[in-house]
Amino acid sequence: MKASFLTNRVTRTLMMGLCLMAAPAAQATSVKVLDPRLSTVKPTSPELEPETPVQRLVVKFHEGTRVRVRGGTLRVMSAERNPAEHGRMKRRGLSENTVRVDLTSALRVIAQLPRMGPPGRLFRQDELTLAERKRLAEERSGKEQADLDLYFEVPLVPGTRAGDVNELLMQLNALESVEIAYAEAATELARFDVSAVGAMSTEYEAQQGYLDAAPAGIDARYAWTVPGGTGTGVKIVDVEGAWNGSHEDLPRFFYVGGVQFNDAGWRNHGTAVMGVMVGQANGYGVTGIAHGAQVGNEGIAGQSIASAINHAALAAGKGGVVLLQLQARGPRSARDCTCNTSQCDEVPLEYWRANFDAIAQATASGVHVVEAAGNGSVDLDSPVYRGAFDRSVRDSGAIFVGAATSDTHAPMCWTNHGSRVDLHAWGENVVTLGYGDLSGSAEDRWYTGSFSGTSSAAPIVVGAVANLQGIAHATGMGPLEPRALRELLRATGTPQSSSSKQIGSMPDLRGAIPQLLSR
Repeated sequence: MKASFLTNRVTRTLMMGLCLMAAPAAQATSVKVLDPRLSTVKPTSPELEPETPVQRLVVKFHEGTRVRVRGGTLRVMSAERNPAEHGRMKRRGLSENTVRVDLTSALRVIAQLPRMGPPGRLFRQDELTLAERKRLAEERSGKEQADLDLYFEVPLVPGTRAGDVNELLMQLNALESVEIAYAEAATELARFDVSAVGAMSTEYEAQQGYLDAAPAGIDARYAWTVPGGTGTGVKIVDVEGAWNGSHEDLPRFFYVGGVQFNDAGWRNHGTAVMGVMVGQANGYGVTGIAHGAQVGNEGIAGQSIASAINHAALAAGKGGVVLLQLQARGPRSARDCTCNTSQCDEVPLEYWRANFDAIAQATASGVHVVEAAGNGSVDLDSPVYRGAFDRSVRDSGAIFVGAATSDTHAPMCWTNHGSRVDLHAWGENVVTLGYGDLSGSAEDRWYTGSFSGTSSAAPIVVGAVANLQGIAHATGMGPLEPRALRELLRATGTPQSSSSKQIGSMPDLRGAIPQLLSR
């Protein structure tokens, strides 16, 4: 989400190769009582403005209903329902007949949509894997997790706007058995139009001010002097559109998932993000904050964001880090947007419930998730978001990152802000890979001095998370709890400058490491 005045709207819809394997009912487990999953608040009126581009419609049925794709269509698989699911049905006051009647009504509504195909599973992993990951996350966290196999998607024809589906969405949300239905706004990547010109250079680390000691930077150089402090033993997976894996200053990716867009804008953006985190310490180019970590990527071109998050979390593993570098148009905020107007009202991805559930399961499984807060100029505490970003209402466990100036820690004009934003980092002047304004040679040797936005801030925070997790591994602490690490960074960072826009502190590794080691 590099701050810019040019946008590249993604309208590519999902491939429909769906796994139809039936999952047997999970074995009933007794004794342990789980904290109930938070209720979903259904919208009472359309959330997106009629002109908002949308790429898919998402429908989730209530927990316990056991709606599944079978034989190419949605069916209620009553015989597969386990005792826990029966209990959740009862808790909702849902009868078998109600679910069957509602499913028939839902299919009738879906048939009226401007769709590209029948409804399919939103999450692409097989049912057995999803069920096992749910069980393990519940066992580890003591909290009910969403049955991700109750999410379904309807790919919409390119050019569909929210106004084309809003009325049908409200009909779906009126059904008792439907937990929520919503249109997912087209994910957008915005960027500066940087030309590939400039003087050749071979070493740029001296220009990476964000590596310096606080208050200017996060003091990555100090972390590198501590065992594990380069992110050793940590896996990072970036979720977005494309990367240049052949760049001279990038390590070999340990994991490549999903499908990438064949687009220079996406490719430069992903490459710039990688450089901030893992640019190699090789005497030329840049040096990544966590250059000792392993890095991978999950492309979004052929799947939903929620599915990509799920795949990325599995690849990163417990103690690993998933970075979400995307934003999408949310409800129109009452606040006037006075700068970076092409991205007004863009919000973090977990606003949409499927993304939230995927993130919540990842953090419950011990995966650190860092989420760009977005460049939409909005207050995330606004009532228009119906508590989606109110930590007392729901908390996915992710770290939200806002953007500040590179010298004063003042919120950038366009950064999203609010009580949910945990940390900030440089939102401008970030030296890294890609774009070519520092180097006019071939693309594999491009570097930039102007990467910006919450997309430059978020990978800086990922680097800090990976370095602390690497130190924890090196000292025998093992994987850190995501929420505990989030609070450590919040408590030990460099404060933002005085402002009505809350964007949190900036990580200070020299301040955080002693507290980590004293535990």
